[in-house]
Amino acid sequence: MRDEGARHYIDLERYGNTDSLGRIFPMTWPAAVALWSEDSLKAHGIGPWYAQRVYWNLVRAYEQNDSTGILRHSIDLAHYVADLNVPLHTTSNYNGQKTGQIGIHSLWETQIPERHRTTFRLNPDRNSLHCSYFENVEYEIWSAVFNSHSLLPDVFQCENKVRKQLHGVAIDQYVARGRTRQLMRSLEFVDLYHQLLNDQVENQMRRSIHCISSVWYSAWIDAGQPPLPIIERSNPSKFKKALDWLLR
Repeated sequence: MRDEGARHYIDLERYGNTDSLGRIFPMTWPAAVALWSEDSLKAHGIGPWYAQRVYWNLVRAYEQNDSTGILRHSIDLAHYVADLNVPLHTTSNYNGQKTGQIGIHSLWETQIPERHRTTFRLNPDRNSLHCSYFENVEYEIWSAVFNSHSLLPDVFQCENKVRKQLHGVAIDQYVARGRTRQLMRSLEFVDLYHQLLNDQVENQMRRSIHCISSVWYSAWIDAGQPPLPIIERSNPSKFKKALDWLLR
């Protein structure tokens, strides 16, 4: 799909240093286009703006009692919000290609969760069973982006520390993933990196879960809390199957 890739990230360095970002954003999409042009924005990622667009699509789907739209926009919104909670989706150095750390994206986003997911505490506890109503969704989405971006120094520095610890040892190996074997970081590297990050990946996944559930809930509230459409389980749509899988 045209422009789909640009909807999953934003290169924040393009807009200044970390300390200045809060003075620039949130900024509406029309204002940003007037300042930088649409082509330029898309070249550097439009994740936060597009997540807001999908949010209001979800609100309208609730208002119209559109069960297919509710499921489609809920799933899309979850994907975009989750991506914005990944630090490497907020930088042009998204795979370490600018710092000699190629492969760091899959290391953070794939290898750590796949290897250590059984130790992650992702189910809500008694003190966090509820999601939150976001009075200003635009602000909350940008806050998630800023938080992700603030973690980048540790993302890159910890990877370099592991490289130094394993000096003279091969840091990559072929890792079995399903029916394929891919050249990725060694299991020893993954474990050391996860340890140095001090549960960063798990914490971001928890933040992502809370943010996703809250934008879903907020969209329903902003739509006027309409009765949810009934979907017959005897013949579930592909979107219902996808939502069931996501919620599991």
